[in-house]
Amino acid sequence: VNVLQRGLAGMSTRIIYKATNVNGLIGIVIGAAITILVQSSSITTSVLTPFVGIGVIQLEQMFPLTLGANIGTTITGLLASMVSDNVDALQVALCHLFFNISGIVIWYPIPIMRRIPLRGARALGRATRRSRLV
Repeated sequence: VNVLQRGLAGMSTRIIYKATNVNGLIGIVIGAAITILVQSSSITTSVLTPFVGIGVIQLEQMFPLTLGANIGTTITGLLASMVSDNVDALQVALCHLFFNISGIVIWYPIPIMRRIPLRGARALGRATRRSRLV
């Protein structure tokens, strides 16, 4: 963490903050685009999580990027299913996509609903800080 904090001192911190300080819907699109490029939502969220931990970006800024990453990861499955001649593969990929979209529709548009996963993330962050076992 100390190495990351020293490496991100000054100008690079401001650049990352400005790049992630966007409207939530744009954040969802950015998160999806990054995940489509790297074909892994784990990479996207694993890169963003330490930035939140050291205070470079806010948890509220990471939330839409993570939601977009969930959409982006379904695109990989969708592309793979299109290569197959199996209709069942396409149906499963579309179910995955629409399941994630419905989750965003439930959790993101209403600010009160957004607070639930954000509070959960903060509670897990506090638990992690207190104990290395979590």
